[in-house]
Amino acid sequence: MKITNAIKKLEKAGFEVINEGSRYSARRENDIVEFIKNGGGSDQAICIRIMSVNDQDDIMTDYSAGTYCDNLSQAIRLAS
Repeated sequence: MKITNAIKKLEKAGFEVINEGSRYSARRENDIVEFIKNGGGSDQAICIRIMSVNDQDDIMTDYSAGTYCDNLSQAIRLAS
């Protein structure tokens, strides 16, 4: 999915989208959906994950907070 379409879909679902360079973060109440812009001049959203506001990654134990999703629709469903 293209980045512009992903942002529109998240905003339509009630998320507030924040661009942090190549990383995008969308928040709605206690849920956060994150995705990354694919490199190499591509405009595709990859590595889509859903997590709670209180979840944090822990690099010392290789813990990745949240759940990775196959697509943005799945992440939005999990946030509901």
